[in-house]
Amino acid sequence: MLKQVIFIAILMCIVGCASGVQKMRKVDPGMSPQEVETIMGRRDSFKAVEKDGHTYTLFQYTNQYCNAHVSLFEKCDFFIIFKDDKVIETGVKDVRSNNPNMTFMYLFQQP
Repeated sequence: MLKQVIFIAILMCIVGCASGVQKMRKVDPGMSPQEVETIMGRRDSFKAVEKDGHTYTLFQYTNQYCNAHVSLFEKCDFFIIFKDDKVIETGVKDVRSNNPNMTFMYLFQQP
C-alpha cells in the first residue's frame, strides 16, 4: 500500500510539473509582462532598450527544463521579447544536456 501511495505521489508530481516548452506554448502575442509571469513564473533576468520611440524588453528564463516529460536532464534558456509591454516574440536557445556526474547513470537512459 505504501509503495502505491509513493508511486501515485511521484506520478502526480511529474504530471503536474509543466516544462518550459509547455509553458511557452501558452504565451501569446500581445500578452502583458504580468500575464507572462503568471504562466512562466518570475524571470531570471531582463533587459530593456529604447528604439524609435518604442520600449523593447527581454525576459530571460535560464536553465529551465525543456521538456520534463521526455528528459529530466535537458535544460533550455527561454526568451520573451516585449514591445511597449506586449509580447512580440518568443524563442528557445542553448539546449544542453546536463546529466548528473554519475558513473552508472547510462544504465537508466533510453537508447
